[in-house]
Amino acid sequence: MAGDTWSGGFGVIRPGWQLYLGAVGHAAEHAHHAIQIVVADGQIELQDGEGRRQRCRSAVIPANEPHAIVEGNPRTVMLYLEPESTTGRELVANGVSSSVAEWADAARTLTPALLSRDDQEPEALVCRIFGALGVDCRVVTGVVGHPVLEDAIQYLPTIISGPVSLAEVSAAVGISDSRLRHLFASEIGLSFRRYVLWLRLQRAVESVLGGSTLTEAAHTAGFTDSAHLTNVTRRTFGLAPSLLARAVSPHPPSEDCEKVTVGCMDVPERHNRTR
Repeated sequence: MAGDTWSGGFGVIRPGWQLYLGAVGHAAEHAHHAIQIVVADGQIELQDGEGRRQRCRSAVIPANEPHAIVEGNPRTVMLYLEPESTTGRELVANGVSSSVAEWADAARTLTPALLSRDDQEPEALVCRIFGALGVDCRVVTGVVGHPVLEDAIQYLPTIISGPVSLAEVSAAVGISDSRLRHLFASEIGLSFRRYVLWLRLQRAVESVLGGSTLTEAAHTAGFTDSAHLTNVTRRTFGLAPSLLARAVSPHPPSEDCEKVTVGCMDVPERHNRTR
């Protein structure tokens, strides 16, 4: 996407999803692994891989589908969702296809009213979007009931800069591999492997926001090098790491975020900048 696409908004990244709320402009055709949910406070114009165009207020764009933003909107939500999450699988099961008209039809329950509420905390906004779509919200709430799973989630950030294995984490918290794998899927709605990947992306973005180079951020987050980090962010979001960081500007966590053990971003105030 062009550098001027993201402006005047805020964003967050959490394991399983990434949110941006702000001005969105033209974007050339691209594709990415994350499901993309668009809600605009007004009309936007989208184009699918066959060149068909549609003006709409909202859309659900499936994973790996080529698409372009022909005309954006000054106040738009872009929500990227892990397709392997419980929520992502439910959206896929709803039958979203490769036609831009059907992308818009799949999002017909998403209206600008979702953006008009005063509480624009990321978790609340995303849960409202998923609620309107009638899909599971656990990948957002992340409220963990099992203490061993909480231990595992607290342990992961301490080792994320290096290799991470389910066996190592299971041994560290005193539970079997199969049981821990099940807990991630049932309570968080995300597989252990994909949770770790999104946690690495979150750490890398935090590092870039903190002033690190891409190479430093890649190593801090456990990627091989800056090329590896760039490949993963482009494959997941269709964005280079630098643009992803711009789309994840510091945002104060909500009260609910204190209950969320899946990792609220903590970005120093000195990095809050005008874009």
